[in-house]
Amino acid sequence: MPTPVSYSELTGVTPSNDSLREVVASFKRSSTFFLLAAFNMMLSLYEGDSEKHKHLQGFLIRNLIKDELFQPVHHAAALDSGQPRPVFHRRQMLMLMKQLLLEASDTGSNDPNEEGEGGAKYLLGDACLMLNDLLFTPEQAERLKDKGGAGERERIHDELMTQWLPQFELENPPDEGLAVARSDEYVNLFEKDHSRFRFANGQSLDERFKQLTGIGLRRYLWLLLGTYALCLELRDLTHNDLNQNMARLNFGKAQVFSKMDVTQEESRAFFERIVADLSGLVEAVERDASTSRMPQFDFTAFRSYPLVHNSDQKQNYTCIDFSFLVEKMGAGVYHTILGSLPQGDPDRSRFQIYWGEIFERYINERLRETFPPLSQRFYRSTYFDRPWAKKKEEEAFDGVLDYGDALVVLEYKGGYLSLDARYGGRAEKLLADIALKIGEGKGIKQLARGIERLFNADASARDTFSELDETHSSRVNQFRNEDARRVKKVYPVIVVQDLALALGFANRRLKLQFADKIAECNLRPDVSVRPLLLLTVEDLEVLMPHLGEITLTDVLDEYAREVHEPLSTFHGIFQAYLRRHGIEPRPNEWSKKRFEEIANAIKELFIDKS
Repeated sequence: MPTPVSYSELTGVTPSNDSLREVVASFKRSSTFFLLAAFNMMLSLYEGDSEKHKHLQGFLIRNLIKDELFQPVHHAAALDSGQPRPVFHRRQMLMLMKQLLLEASDTGSNDPNEEGEGGAKYLLGDACLMLNDLLFTPEQAERLKDKGGAGERERIHDELMTQWLPQFELENPPDEGLAVARSDEYVNLFEKDHSRFRFANGQSLDERFKQLTGIGLRRYLWLLLGTYALCLELRDLTHNDLNQNMARLNFGKAQVFSKMDVTQEESRAFFERIVADLSGLVEAVERDASTSRMPQFDFTAFRSYPLVHNSDQKQNYTCIDFSFLVEKMGAGVYHTILGSLPQGDPDRSRFQIYWGEIFERYINERLRETFPPLSQRFYRSTYFDRPWAKKKEEEAFDGVLDYGDALVVLEYKGGYLSLDARYGGRAEKLLADIALKIGEGKGIKQLARGIERLFNADASARDTFSELDETHSSRVNQFRNEDARRVKKVYPVIVVQDLALALGFANRRLKLQFADKIAECNLRPDVSVRPLLLLTVEDLEVLMPHLGEITLTDVLDEYAREVHEPLSTFHGIFQAYLRRHGIEPRPNEWSKKRFEEIANAIKELFIDKS
């Protein structure tokens, strides 16, 4: 995002946190919060539409910027140029909303909703500009300074990753269609193998979730999609429609599912997990504030409750942030399930273990559809043929793609970074969590070990691998010694569930760690191991429709080029690759079909079929 227009560049006065806190404390909390929520909802709705976004910036400038700053703000924002700068943006609004909940009260003297010239609404505009000066702390800036020494370059890269990851996550919500289809398939995989994924008293995940919450898991997901669809309709309105009638941003709970076969208990259970009242939101923000997370990074309370009651009667709600509602349909499903299981409950740890296996099954099923058995190219859930360390079965790789003289070896990691690591603003904590869940302690170690066992310089130490059949009782589809001898290049890939790790800095850090690890291995001299590459599950879903037309190794070679480091993402590199080769982007047909099936299933819930 371009640098926002700030108070200091307009006035020459740099605000302090204390001066901003004093301004925020003067507002009436409830009315000001809901006004900001409306503005933020519009900002999040129009984030991908540059024209609507420009018009919205102009509307907010006209309504919130006082006369003496009006022209300077317009000039600095350059809304009619090819490179406009934001005056108002989501991170600013979300931070201001948090501060209001923590600092203000309903006895405040300033209400920006009141009619009249100037006054409170211009003071709110000042607060927004002041906050743009405070997005980064002096301590953060200090950590980015080069202090000299051999390791400074890498330390600064790690610090940039730590500071940019929360902003990258905020600006890159998941693709709605892919997220919904994927989440629904996870539920399906849990149900298909109920005997494997058992919870307390032999319950399925859906049964356990319903016992704890009052609503089945699939019904929860369907109602979430329906709620999202209602909000999505707002995107089709012009900015003038919303500006002139912001009441359109409010929804009545009783009306949302009134024409659907949804019980009162299901409706209550659903809204309990997604809607908070203002006092509940205050408590959630206070809990977040008591942690070690940096307040300018952490919006966990709003992510947990993207909808908020807008009256004491709790009959109506408004959406705080559209992108957070979208997140609820992706990563939010995992966190909703985990959050329903009490701390200390054995089912909580069972679920986390099962989730990794479900993630592996999901990716391998999609790859198997792309590379059917007759292609003799894809191996899923592979195991070494020679047992080591007295183990009966030892995993080789989660997936393998055989391109003849090149081998793509894949590890899948379905976990998420902890909130403290993600939003704590401490590079050492973030790096430790990445190493524990994805890097040196997990995927990197597994990939390096597997590559060495396949391509060891000592022929007597080499191994082969096979898939196991569904019962894990016999080996099928063996990758033999003669197959390994023709391989000259190995492409190690880690596929992650956590979409925030699409940030180029994360790939760079893991690539360096893998290079150190693979350098310790005793490998055949004729085998070249390519740099480690990190893909998110969404990257893979976007890539799969093209794998019949292009070769994965060619795309990975492009991704690995140093010219792209460390700011580029795989998505950006891949889209540029398609354009350069004159290839039109294709939708993921499996996800598209699955989304349509879910939409049709939701239609069946309507009482009036007309």
